[in-house]
Parts: sequence; structure tokens; C-alpha cells
Amino acid sequence: MLVKAAKEDIERYMDFAYSLAMDQTKSGCPLWSDGVSTKGEFVDRVWRSYAREDRDILLFLVDGVMEGWIQFFYIREDRYLQTDGFLINSHTEQALTEFLEYAHARFAGYDLYLGFPKRNTGAISALQKRNCRLIQESYHDIYIFDGADIHAETDGIVRVTESNFAEFRKIHRPDPETYWSTERIFQALDEWLIYLLVRDNTVAGYVCARNGEIFSLGYRDDKFDKTAYKALVKIILRDLQAAGYKHMSFFNDEESQPAALELGFTCVSEYVLYLKSV
Repeated sequence: MLVKAAKEDIERYMDFAYSLAMDQTKSGCPLWSDGVSTKGEFVDRVWRSYAREDRDILLFLVDGVMEGWIQFFYIREDRYLQTDGFLINSHTEQALTEFLEYAHARFAGYDLYLGFPKRNTGAISALQKRNCRLIQESYHDIYIFDGADIHAETDGIVRVTESNFAEFRKIHRPDPETYWSTERIFQALDEWLIYLLVRDNTVAGYVCARNGEIFSLGYRDDKFDKTAYKALVKIILRDLQAAGYKHMSFFNDEESQPAALELGFTCVSEYVLYLKSV
């Protein structure tokens, strides 16, 4: 059964939850077994989830035995719901079934997003049985700065601001199921690093990053361009390093993964994202 976690529950089970978070076969995203995230960061994130009104933590009990917990957050005005920690030791299918029932009762009409490492085959099997739809499949990569000397070409690279956002709008074509639509990005533009790559007076590509992570990267004809990819990713790496970041996460597909590895990224997991309208 699922029950709302109290402060003493979190204190009692924090170490157990962290042990699950470090096991890709028993956890959901965000990923904590990437070699760079720390237990301190995990603990801070859990307490933030506990303290905020738009987040919650549910304990998963089987016959009175604690088998893990589920963290989630929601955006009421957008009817958006996402797991932010799915840490289950056993009975994963039961936990997912109960959470979907809970979500339907409390968040009817919301879109629920559930991300997992591919190694969590129990969760993925349960998602498929319940007609959750696979909307993303990628490599979860990490770039560790560690004093790296990043040489970013700046020719043709233009920072996007309100004054030239119309040029970005022309080339940015997100999937309809992506939360960060062009308009939502514009409304929160001060939170974003966005660059355009201009060739022969024509925008050839773009990159969007937020909170130390690249969210999207695209091209004029929707055709992968290795040279453009490397130029745009290096600009973000340069900026994040200058801002004091120690590492950067990026999700790559089959086409871009070889270029990511050439830039110095390391793959820490394969990632899947499922969508369920509850």
C-alpha cells in the first residue's frame, strides 16, 4: 500500500532509499549512480520534496514492510505530473499499479511522465502492461569538467534573447508531448541558455540548456549535422564550466551518441521515458 511519508519515516528510511537509488535495477530517474552525484545531494533533494506543496513522497509498504518510496511533483495549471524518485526494492509491478491508481484518483486528467534507466526491467515491463506509451529512448551521458580545456568556436554562434527570439521560434519544433514548448521557453527565457548557429545568414541549428542540462538541440532541415552538434554543445560546455558547474548531463540518441563520446561524454545509463494520461 502507499501512504504519505512523515518526517520520521524519511529520517528512518533515508539510507535504505539511497541504497535503492544507487541500483539502476530498482530505481527511476533522476539517476544517482552516475559517479558524480553525491549522497548529500540526494538527501537535500528528498527534503525539498518533503517541504514543498507541489511535491510529495509516498511510502510503499507490503504486508507492513517498507519496500521503498515514490517521489513526485506536479504543476496544477499545466496538469503535469512527474515522478522524481521511484525507489522500489521488490514488488515493483504492484508499486506501479498502486501509484497509477493513486494518480488517477488525485490527478485525473493529468499527463504523468515516468523516466527509468533501461536496467530497471521490472518497471519497464509493468509500464508496458498498463499501456504507458514510450515517448523517449536515449543514452544518459555525463561530461565531467575536471579542469578540461574547452575550445568553443564562436563564429556564427548567436545568443538568443527577446530581441531575436523570433529566429529561434522559426527553427524550434519540439515534439507535441514535450513540456517545454516554444512558448513556455519564452515565458521563462531568463532561465535558459539558448544559442543559434548561423551559416551564410541562415540559422542552421540551435541548442537549449537549463539548470546545467541540455534539453534540446535541432537543425534547420531536421537532419543531424555532426559539425553543428559539436559547435553548439561546446558552447554550452564552455558556459557551464565558466559558471562553476562540475559536470553536465545530456541525453543523446543513436545518431548523436558517437559525437558525444568524441567530445568526452561518458554514458552512465540508457534511459526511457513513458507517458500515461491519468
